[in-house]
Amino acid sequence: MSAAIVTHPGMKMTYSQKLAIPKQSKAAWFTSFGQNVAWGNQEPMSPINPATLIAVPTERISSLARPKKHQLKPDIYIPEFYYSCGRTSQIWQLNSSAMTASPSDRISYLARHKTAPAGHIEHRPQFVYGCGRTSSIWQSQPRARSWSNPVVRPRTAELARPKQTHSDYRPNRQVETIVSATAMSATPSEYIESLARPKSRPGGPFRDPQWTVPTAALQATPSDRVMDLAKPKRLADGYQLSREVVWRISTGAKNAMASNRLDDLSKPIIRDTMDHVQFNPDAFNVSEAAKKAKASARIEELSQPITRGV
Repeated sequence: MSAAIVTHPGMKMTYSQKLAIPKQSKAAWFTSFGQNVAWGNQEPMSPINPATLIAVPTERISSLARPKKHQLKPDIYIPEFYYSCGRTSQIWQLNSSAMTASPSDRISYLARHKTAPAGHIEHRPQFVYGCGRTSSIWQSQPRARSWSNPVVRPRTAELARPKQTHSDYRPNRQVETIVSATAMSATPSEYIESLARPKSRPGGPFRDPQWTVPTAALQATPSDRVMDLAKPKRLADGYQLSREVVWRISTGAKNAMASNRLDDLSKPIIRDTMDHVQFNPDAFNVSEAAKKAKASARIEELSQPITRGV
């Protein structure tokens, strides 16, 4: 909401009055965001045509609107809980003929459990290291149980003591805090009563969003400080605006003649293709001068192989 600026006819607006004009909305028909839609209700965005409400659907639309029927027969229908996480049991109801049937040799072979290899020797019971062990305490040796007057070492007695709690350990505090009788019968002070009161907010009336600016405010003259603060930020010295993408070419540039040097530089470099450059029919022919040439002492030295120790 904006405030209304009331001026008299023929009165020239001052700089302060121009600054007091609220910002107008720049929304137009090509930048609008559509109608105001309230979300969270069942009302349609556009009103429904009354003819649509009384229209009679065709047979095709009626057939498409019918729900899909289950293709299985009721006698072989499997409840959904067999395939869901909430099923009570994974064992289905067996047929009476399946209970009296005899398995084939192949099924009997597949039903056999996995056996250990022939050379396997079991040293300890499997439950000692398995997940289904009954106890992690192994059986003690008979001589250890029949040992009379055993002598316990100090180290063994130290290890046999259970772990004790820390001296500063405190047990968990109960969830319900017991209020003492003194706290329940205490009388709060005036300051605590003032802090306990909720914050009071005025119920109105509030100022109207649009109000009339008084004449004294319209005719007021701003101070020098206000004028300095109202000045917009200036550009730095030497700042140049961005050059436009399309600019006008001068007549002198259009009628200019390029020099001979510019013509030479503008000519592209023409190189031979790689097929012509690499093709040399005499590449493996040794010239007569190379056949009669004699290597220098330096070349003879460089041609000697490097001798390395074994």
